[in-house]
Amino acid sequence: MLSRVSNSLYWMSRNIERAENTARLISVRLIGSIEHKENHWDELISIIGANEGFEKRYDLYDARSVMDFMSFSSDNSNSILNCVKLAREDARAIREIIPQELWEMVNSFYWEVKQYKYENWTVDTIDDFYQMIIRQSALFQGMVEATLSFDEAYLFIKMAKFIERAEKTSRILNIYYYRSEDPEHNDPSLYRHWFAVLQSVSGHEAYLKKHHPFITGERVIEFLLFDEAFPRSINYCLEQVYNVFQELENGKIEHYSEDLHQLIAQMRQDFKTMSVIDVITEDIHQFLQRFQSDCFQLGRLINKTYYLGEVGV
Repeated sequence: MLSRVSNSLYWMSRNIERAENTARLISVRLIGSIEHKENHWDELISIIGANEGFEKRYDLYDARSVMDFMSFSSDNSNSILNCVKLAREDARAIREIIPQELWEMVNSFYWEVKQYKYENWTVDTIDDFYQMIIRQSALFQGMVEATLSFDEAYLFIKMAKFIERAEKTSRILNIYYYRSEDPEHNDPSLYRHWFAVLQSVSGHEAYLKKHHPFITGERVIEFLLFDEAFPRSINYCLEQVYNVFQELENGKIEHYSEDLHQLIAQMRQDFKTMSVIDVITEDIHQFLQRFQSDCFQLGRLINKTYYLGEVGV
């Protein structure tokens, strides 16, 4: 497959997944701020790693500033608006490769975001925007499964989706775990805190089916790191990335893909052999930061192996 096509498929998928993840994060925090007067809006900027860019434009980490920056700011390359715009540009570049229905869906998604009256939004109405992003992303995933042949194009879309999910789950856990150590947290607020973590990755229902009503930090961490069935746990995502790599390479390891295979296999093995006790004992922050560094290196090696575009943070 031409590197131009692979690049567009890969980044189209990552940017739509990124837009959805951002929308879900903000929606959960918005509801928490209304129902429980919980703020800490700076956490969301830390999760996306954009504190420096945010502080150049805004004076305070208040709700309106954070939502504007993460949703609509042209100065934030990872804002929802920019992510959907970039996904649409990539889809347009490969219209001859993807099904017509998929192109039309991405194109209409962009125009729905573009036409939103974001200059006049209010806290009372903005969540409708985030729910629309989440629905459209789900529609994109469904269209990919329903209309695309399960060939190389499909595999690049799938690989991008699960790398983006794994990386974002690690960032959410890293920031929220730090906040959970706040001595001012009491039992009810800790319960809400970890419930919000699960909601941020749409995992609260799956978690409760497995663990019933008992929500504790250790169990949430274990679920989001190591669960083998939940599609946003890091372990599950890495397994999918590994399987995609095996399919792309027909189960063989060539000289050009050896470094990529080594890193994917090592990351996957870490999550097969470690336990939640190992992670907490080691220091969860160091563990997750190392994983994020591995994710960045993974992106670089995918770029090198398949001649894709620059790695995005």
